Formats: sequence, C-alpha cells, structure tokens
Amino acid sequence: MPTNTTGPDLLGMRLAHRAMLADTARLTSLTADIAAGRAACSPARAAAVTEYLLLLCDSIHHHHDIEDTVLWPLLRDTADGTIDLRELEDDHAQLDPLLDRLRATARAFARSTPGSATELTTGLGHLHALLTEHIGDEEATIFPVVTAQLSAEQWNRVEAAARRGATMSFELPRMFAMCTPEEWERAGAGGGLMLKLMLRWFGRAHRRRERLINGV
Repeated sequence: MPTNTTGPDLLGMRLAHRAMLADTARLTSLTADIAAGRAACSPARAAAVTEYLLLLCDSIHHHHDIEDTVLWPLLRDTADGTIDLRELEDDHAQLDPLLDRLRATARAFARSTPGSATELTTGLGHLHALLTEHIGDEEATIFPVVTAQLSAEQWNRVEAAARRGATMSFELPRMFAMCTPEEWERAGAGGGLMLKLMLRWFGRAHRRRERLINGV
C-alpha cells in the first residue's frame, strides 16, 4: 500500500476486509455446491480449496492479531480512554476457535472425509456472518477515530507490522483484485515498480490455484 505522508490511508485495510468477505462468501457457495453434488470435486480441486482455506484462516488470524497487539493499544493511548473496543475484542475471541475448527475440517475435506464439505459450508457461513458484522462495526466506529487521531507515521507502523507477518504471495493478488480502477491507480502509484513486479510474479501462482479451485 502507498506510504501516506499527510494522514492515515486506510485503503490497505479496506481491501483486506473486502477480500475476507469475498473469499468467505464464495467459498461458502462453492463448498455448498460440492456438498449438494452440484459440482464435482477432484482430489486436485479439494487440495487447492484446502490450501486456500488454510492460508485464509492464517490471514484472518494475523489481521486481527495485529489489531489486538498493535492498533488497539495505539488507539487506547491516543484516544485517552474515550474509545470502547470491548465488542470488537469479543468478536476476536470468537474467531480463533472458529478458525481452528475450519482448519481441521479443511484437512478432512482434502482427505475426502464424508460430510466434510457440509461442515465446511456451515463453518464458512458462520465465519462470513461474523466477519460481516465485525467489519461493518469496525469501519463505522474505528476508521473515523484512526483518520482523526492517528498520524500517517503511526498508521504506517501498523501497516509495517501487518506486512511483517503476512504471506504476501497470498495477500497481494487477492487484495488488489478488490481494487476499483481509481484505487488501483492510487495504490499502484504509491507502491512503485517493486509492487508491480511482486503482483506479476505472485499473480501467476494465484491464477493457477484459482483455476483449480473453480474446477477449470
């Protein structure tokens, strides 16, 4: 994401949120079709879906861990106790057990365990519903505080921490797929040549996996 020198630029987090919601929605639908026999699922497709799900669970965990350990303390210090994060923290507490169950079910799905596609559909549906509510609350209540009270330098520290623990080969292609044309121009201009090269390189593997996931 571009480095902002005037104030926090929340585009990176907005794209991460969009990607989480898009992924959980489409994978819920995909596994429902497989469970109902409306779509075939070869071992290669099952392996690709499982790989993606495991990466997605790690990505969601990392995203919320950065909020818990970096962003929330920063907001508490800056907002002088005027911000209430308890509901968002409660959501985070629900996420880890749900993600652990999804990981286990995804591995069972890769082994063609009977009923695992149905379990995945249910688990992904719960995850999508939780994320939809959580992200809506977060963007409505936290984003205005970040914009009003954090400096660009403070926000850049949050984004740097997020990048350090992220699997960029997974994150970049799916996040940039969420960009509007205007956002693409803004993010691409800030990222420079290195970002474009990374997207080109990571994009090849991402597209191959997407073809397998989509059964093409």
